[in-house]
Amino acid sequence: MKRADANPEPFLDVLQRALGGIIEKRSFQDERSFQGALLQELARRLHQGVAQDDPIIEEEYQKRIRAHGIRIRPDIIIHVPFDRGGMERRDQGNFVAIELKRRASPKAAAKAFANLELMKTRLNYPLTIFINIDSEATHREFCPESIVGQTVCLAVELKDGLPVIHMSGPGG
Repeated sequence: MKRADANPEPFLDVLQRALGGIIEKRSFQDERSFQGALLQELARRLHQGVAQDDPIIEEEYQKRIRAHGIRIRPDIIIHVPFDRGGMERRDQGNFVAIELKRRASPKAAAKAFANLELMKTRLNYPLTIFINIDSEATHREFCPESIVGQTVCLAVELKDGLPVIHMSGPGG
């Protein structure tokens, strides 16, 4: 995987295929269940973590104020871990930050977008993604101007047992 700011389309294609692979109704009933299913689907489709500079997909659970300058934890990140070495700063090697919400209200969507904005500002993530689960609303209108050019907004819902993906933003 190459830096997403150069051309996000290949990753967005992988992401859409991954979202299309989530067909378990139960996954759409809970944000964490959907997160687990999405992690599995992305891992099946994205070559990762073989060489020192290859990115990995992770649930982000470790942002520390002292090391990262923030405490927020996006739901999924794709990055090259800093502790592998080869980077001088923690804002290098970052590719994608993803926030998930289930049936997000405008207020919840705005908060998720604020988290993505912080990920861009503090840790230089070139591609930020908001996914609204079990909804058709992408909530693009709540994306801050400062990240609107790098943020893809998706909504995914099951209709007749098949995922329907709504996308707006760069590449969609």
